[in-house]
Amino acid sequence: MGMLTGYCGTLVTPMAANFNIVPVLLLELRDPHAVIRAQWPTALALLVANLVLMSLLVF
Repeated sequence: MGMLTGYCGTLVTPMAANFNIVPVLLLELRDPHAVIRAQWPTALALLVANLVLMSLLVF
């Protein structure tokens, strides 16, 4: 669960550029940050849900 939370946070940082450059090139998108903009709501929801679950289950 902790690794999933870290992955969700990584999706919306500049570090995600290495993961998202391939879909941008394959889809021939004009905006290089379009993939990050599309996935940040899901990443934020998973991040919040995992943080709540970890705080409830640990404490």
